[in-house]
Amino acid sequence: MTQRIKLAQDYLPWGVRVANGDIADQSHNHKFGFNAAVGTTAETVWLQGAAYTWPAAAAVLNVTSTDNTDDNAAGAGALTVLIEGLDANLAEVTSTVTLTGQTAATTGAVAFLRVNRMSVATSGANGTNTGIIYAFTGASTTGTPDVATTIRATIGATLSQTQQCFYTVPVNKKAFIQTITYTSTDVTNASTFDFLIRTTGSTVWLNKGRTYLKQGTHVVQPEVPQVFAAGTDIDIQATASASTVEATAELDILLLDV
Repeated sequence: MTQRIKLAQDYLPWGVRVANGDIADQSHNHKFGFNAAVGTTAETVWLQGAAYTWPAAAAVLNVTSTDNTDDNAAGAGALTVLIEGLDANLAEVTSTVTLTGQTAATTGAVAFLRVNRMSVATSGANGTNTGIIYAFTGASTTGTPDVATTIRATIGATLSQTQQCFYTVPVNKKAFIQTITYTSTDVTNASTFDFLIRTTGSTVWLNKGRTYLKQGTHVVQPEVPQVFAAGTDIDIQATASASTVEATAELDILLLDV
């Protein structure tokens, strides 16, 4: 009988081993979003505000910054950005775009059906982006998209990465939602958080969990996690009881190759 020799990584906690790539067919994605002014109409928890508009078809994206001086290949701000998402077949694709300030650069030959993340890949002396960076379809004026519903991802000024709590499961993977974290900072007005999903080919958004919160943090960590198939869209939305509130949401997603 052959006895397996345990390696050093075998003694690490399971989560550390997944993050380190030591467990075959398993990976992790942490999604987090922030909305500074959630109103009384449901809004996605992302920097742009309002409910996210999900595109129906893949498209080459334009990428701009509101800062024409620093966020370009010769500037002190963001030089390039990395866009991570899915193509028309839900396969994972990426594009590294060299910024040209307020003039649109594009993702070239890569067409995106979904954008799961955008981040600053290289920067100048500032170490981050100076302006707001957008990935979008259509036209723009001084770096800002002309139509809000065409915006696919936003990096806030100096933040280096999107803060958007929405996600689409790639092809050939299952997504297990291990932890959901909601935070509302307002002491007067409450926030209602909705965990919404839409399966491939469906027009129906299903509410898989609603949380009511006032100035605090609520963590959902079920013993048996919810699982979603490839192509499932996930959208965390919040609604304020009155006025506007700041809201954040986070998802810890275990991805299993299938």
